Amino acid sequence: MEMLKETDYYRVLPVLIENSRRCPTFVYSVVDNIISGIVYADDQVQPTTVLIGTKNGVYFIGGNECNTAFNDAFFTWYKQHTSERARFTLFSATGNWDSVICQLFKGEIFQMKRYSFEFNIRDYPVIKKQLPGGFTIRKISKETIEMSSHFKKSYYEQYWDGISNFLKYGFGFCVINDDREVVSECTSIFIGQSFAEIDIVTQNQYAGKGFASILGELFIDKCSERGLTPGWDCDVNNISSIKLAAKLGFVKPVEYSIFVGK
Repeated sequence: MEMLKETDYYRVLPVLIENSRRCPTFVYSVVDNIISGIVYADDQVQPTTVLIGTKNGVYFIGGNECNTAFNDAFFTWYKQHTSERARFTLFSATGNWDSVICQLFKGEIFQMKRYSFEFNIRDYPVIKKQLPGGFTIRKISKETIEMSSHFKKSYYEQYWDGISNFLKYGFGFCVINDDREVVSECTSIFIGQSFAEIDIVTQNQYAGKGFASILGELFIDKCSERGLTPGWDCDVNNISSIKLAAKLGFVKPVEYSIFVGK
């Protein structure tokens, strides 16, 4: 298992394309050098197995799951990594990888199930929802981030290497009430390789007013303007997220696994 130089990250793209429906957007963010991360491969020139991670401890493993030497090296790396009590969340590419990971870790990590949705423009609503009175929509900016109670500065430091990097590559929208309080937000948690993944939240007391749908529509429209495909992932038991995804044109959920360190 060898660490690739940033200038060689592109070499893993053929492996990622093979897993395109289950390859999370953060992987492309790292490979495209939009956010900082690490890329390991079994070969520096023609990789067939890869481990790609962000600096905040989220990883993806894919490619040839029968590569025993790589798998053993990966587990050794994991033991050293977690000895520092660092975060470890692993996205699996396939069901075969699920089996390999379970065998390697033997109960040391929890397995969870998530859905990855496909966006279909034909299922996207033609009639847009209207914002009720007493609220305004703003683009996410330094000012709105300071006002936010959820997607705060720490969020963008964790996922985007800082607010300035988000404002350079990412985008989002929020709903603000007359008291200058951010009540609902939709932001790009990751962007890369023509994909933009949605992260969306509404304060509990403002649920049911359609804010999430309105912001989701604005986000999708912005993706279309920038030539990006919007992405939607969520836990399989997140019913509200699944329903909202369907309203916005996200269909054909594919189930995949993530593994979380204990």
